[in-house]
Amino acid sequence: MSDVVEAWLLLTAWVVGVLGGAIAGVLAAVEADRGFEEERSGRREVVAVLLENARDAVPGHADVSRASATVRWTASDGRAHTGRTTVAAHSHAGAQVRVWTNARGDLVSQPPAESDAMMRSSFVGVGVAAVAAGVVWGCARTARALLERRRMRQWALEWERVDIRRGGRTA
Repeated sequence: MSDVVEAWLLLTAWVVGVLGGAIAGVLAAVEADRGFEEERSGRREVVAVLLENARDAVPGHADVSRASATVRWTASDGRAHTGRTTVAAHSHAGAQVRVWTNARGDLVSQPPAESDAMMRSSFVGVGVAAVAAGVVWGCARTARALLERRRMRQWALEWERVDIRRGGRTA
């Protein structure tokens, strides 16, 4: 009887693991892509003016290509903002640089390009599918181990009952 239960358990685990994992992966990838799209749509690129020489913010002995410097930009509501961002180390005060802002006009990082977002969404989907399938496999493996332990106990009891050398009976 436990062999039949184990067979059905394995069949169910395969179906749920493959189909459930694939469905969970696709749903996660779609949701991640939606999140990246919202991130991209909520940010806009604006032109800012560098208020200081970028090289002045870098220690004299450092040889770097990027530096943090103060910039000023005007938000979509017309208010002027000031903040620090990373620019090319050779940039001079008064230079125009492109920065990304959110809806409130605050500096934010550049959103991922559409191709990067698609790649990240794919990785999220594959990861979720693998985790979902792994959980199903782990549960099925645990159930099989419990069935096996039960079978071994039953087998040991049968051997004790029929072991003639130790005074058991065959009937």
